[in-house]
Amino acid sequence: MFLLEDLFDVKDIDQDGKKFDNVSRIQALSQTYNLELTLDVNTEVYPMKVFDRFSMAIASTLRKDGAPDEGSYDQSGFESHADDFEYVMYGKVFRHHQKHGDPDMSVFVSFGGLLMHLRGDEGHLKSLDLDNRIYLLMRKN
Repeated sequence: MFLLEDLFDVKDIDQDGKKFDNVSRIQALSQTYNLELTLDVNTEVYPMKVFDRFSMAIASTLRKDGAPDEGSYDQSGFESHADDFEYVMYGKVFRHHQKHGDPDMSVFVSFGGLLMHLRGDEGHLKSLDLDNRIYLLMRKN
């Protein structure tokens, strides 16, 4: 079970200029929940371009049965959600921001220095609790 899953379209890449050789900051918009995504991606491993469409899911575990995992790569060969995606990162929710009376909120996650900012309706983001460890999973469509 995923905490969040949606289809995103890349709208812009490195809007403020390229800061690192192998990392790009993408801006994307989700199709179903109208979420705004800013995400640092290792483009040496997973190249992205404007107008790419990708599925993104956020999960608290990679195990398909939903049982908690240890937060480390499992080399046992058992099926996991990672098998269904092309790019996976593991990180921590480090900040929430919401203005009083505003139904939209922002969630900030760090994946070992690669950052994500997800903004949208609180109802779609409230499962991303502060200090939670999460997996971000992506595949191009």
